[in-house]
Amino acid sequence: MQRHEESVLARGPGWEERRNERAEASARWQMRAFQMAALELAQQVFGPEATVYLLPWAPHPLMAGGLTLQVPFGNLEDHRAREALFLALAGRDPILNGAPIVYIFEPQPESTHTICAP
Repeated sequence: MQRHEESVLARGPGWEERRNERAEASARWQMRAFQMAALELAQQVFGPEATVYLLPWAPHPLMAGGLTLQVPFGNLEDHRAREALFLALAGRDPILNGAPIVYIFEPQPESTHTICAP
């Protein structure tokens, strides 16, 4: 008989703790999948120098987490157009669509910060 960790026969002391650990590990891998999908999309929209970082904490109990996107910043109008394009494409992405995550856009440290007045 092959034993499966979730089978009734495998339950014993610490079973619930191991189950919680597996759920936490699964959530971490899910956030990594979100991160990789967002990175690929950000590089398509903002250019190959875009980077994506996981927030070390969830911004809200109902959220899976947050992603910080460091992107090149030329001017405010261009940035807002690219940000809107990214969010629209993320809404159509099979991995990112409906994901309970917060996106935080910030300029890369080496970007030129020119903001054009309206």
